[in-house]
Amino acid sequence: MTGVSTSIEEVIDLQTHRIGANLVFDEGGLSPYWAMVSQYEPDLEDGEETFVFDGTEYEVVRSTHWSGKLEAPPSATFDGAMNEYKLGVYAADDPNDELGADFTFRPGYPEARHIETGELIGGMPTQCPESIRVQVESTNLSKFEVLGLLQSLASHLSIDAGYFVDAHEWSSIYALELYGRILREVATGCIGGKGGVLEHLAQFSNGRGRGEHKWDHEKVKAHYEAVALSPDNWKRLLPEQTLAKRLKAYQPKWVRSEDTGDDPLYHHKIECQYWSDYYPSGESAIQWQGYDSAVAEFRETVVNALHWAGVDFSPESDVWVDDPYFEPGQADDAVDVYPNPMPDLEQQERADALDQLAGPETTEGAWDVLVAMTDGGGRHYQEVAEEAGKSASTVYRAAERFGDIIEVENGMVRFRDGIVRDQIREVAERWQATKDATTDALRRVADRASPFSRRDDGEPWALERWANRHGIVVHSTSDPLEMELKRPVSLQEILKILRSGLDAAEASPLPTDRFESALIDWKGLDGELRRDRRVVVDDRFLGKHNVDRPIW
Repeated sequence: MTGVSTSIEEVIDLQTHRIGANLVFDEGGLSPYWAMVSQYEPDLEDGEETFVFDGTEYEVVRSTHWSGKLEAPPSATFDGAMNEYKLGVYAADDPNDELGADFTFRPGYPEARHIETGELIGGMPTQCPESIRVQVESTNLSKFEVLGLLQSLASHLSIDAGYFVDAHEWSSIYALELYGRILREVATGCIGGKGGVLEHLAQFSNGRGRGEHKWDHEKVKAHYEAVALSPDNWKRLLPEQTLAKRLKAYQPKWVRSEDTGDDPLYHHKIECQYWSDYYPSGESAIQWQGYDSAVAEFRETVVNALHWAGVDFSPESDVWVDDPYFEPGQADDAVDVYPNPMPDLEQQERADALDQLAGPETTEGAWDVLVAMTDGGGRHYQEVAEEAGKSASTVYRAAERFGDIIEVENGMVRFRDGIVRDQIREVAERWQATKDATTDALRRVADRASPFSRRDDGEPWALERWANRHGIVVHSTSDPLEMELKRPVSLQEILKILRSGLDAAEASPLPTDRFESALIDWKGLDGELRRDRRVVVDDRFLGKHNVDRPIW
């Protein structure tokens, strides 16, 4: 149900915050590993030597080694375990280790066995080629910069940098994070907190597939708020998405409570992360060679979320804040930007679910179970059965009957959609003794998802299509109509929307005077909420523009 996208070139380029990767380099077999064994010294971090990569001086700030679990291969000249080596390499003028990487070097070879058990080693392909394996944990470096730093480190250690040019196809990424730094007032006004796009994403996806919603607003609004969604949920919003990701807005652990002028840490980061916890243990969805595609998907996620929040995502926008590693600039590639699909999707899902409830197969026992479930969030099935006065089997039959809106996990039953739960609770308050009365009430709730009458063929009239197109929610169909526009707009745009709404009303059964007397809420681009504004006042839209004149 996603709308038509627009390809936009002037979009913000995000900074790579973290890469976690397992790389395999087989160009020289085990030669680069033996070179590391030969050149490694346990006190590398004590030296004062630095080396230059990309115009920045780097140094080895820590080095360590240990006896690993791999039994030496037949080609080795000794028996016992193979050593592993870890070097922390960071910018020389970076006391907090925020620009650089930790590199862990391990050998690779086929049919490697555990030194103690003699069994084939886990976590490594049985037919791994003879190679050096490098685990990377980098900060504020892109993939290209990670490889460049690794090659420069090799040269610094008198190891041939050519060993570390072409990574084997089995190389993979297990962690990826990209961010931009954004004004605090934008993060707290449009992205995080109540009414922000993160809350909307969490509410929209709640109960479908897997997801997480975590927040901390104690010290400051949106100190930390994050929503993680499964690939299927992202795909419902953006049709080309393939990865599980977490989108979050956050500040440092120690919040800057007052504006300190030039301190960028007063402001928030908006960040997209690869949600590795979604995938089974040992599975990685991002191949090393797929880095660019993943970055493009992350950028599409952030840009569209900003668009749905009403935030300017162009690099020239004044919402962006420079920090030592993020400098606003234009991305190399265009991004497909979509209209917010969530209002239409939510509206359709609620209508379908409640139509199902209003059907003839909804028994009184099933209804009693549903009413019992409206008290709070997830509850144990036995507790629900006791409150409903029914058997446990009735609870499970209801869950099976209404699988689209109820889920059962580890004995806990809950509504997949909190909005449907609230609507059922409202209907329950009007419950009468007979099923006919209940069915009528349920149909009234379902009508809220499609507040305007439909044509005989079941298709929506122009007024309903107008509301769906602009993301307008109708809160009351009595006089006066009460509507809300779910995105911030300028005065010029709201006037255009109301003009098109009046045209749609004239092409629909709803009397136009009811539309003209309707009340609408919306938020301006200044962030201020306008409440209960009458659509037409003295023959003028919002009392400002003559209804008989075009709006340009």
